[in-house]
Amino acid sequence: MPTILILEDEPFIALDIETVLEEYGQRNFVTLSTGSGAVSWLKENSPSVAIVDPRLSDGVCTAVARHLVNCHIPFIVYSGESESVSELEPAFAEGHLLMKPASPEQLVEAVETALYGFDGRLKSGT
Repeated sequence: MPTILILEDEPFIALDIETVLEEYGQRNFVTLSTGSGAVSWLKENSPSVAIVDPRLSDGVCTAVARHLVNCHIPFIVYSGESESVSELEPAFAEGHLLMKPASPEQLVEAVETALYGFDGRLKSGT
């Protein structure tokens, strides 16, 4: 089962993402709230996909975005901002932008697209 890194510093948003993933059948995820924590975790681990809020309590997580791009790990930029994050760090432009707030269906579709390159629900017939 794929491992999903959730990088979100707002507890209720992180919980919402976790709940959507669990309802989708995905229980293998790691939730972190700081860019520095994510950098440390990524030194030892490699997720299948990441859901990243670019602005965290310890600043813009540019090192995380660069790591994900350099390691060819697909990621979703889950943000309330539009294009401005890619101006702060061009690596964010490599991720799929999903605007907050997103519906559970939009979040699942974004994860499936990042993991498999398409909406996996079409393949499974559900």
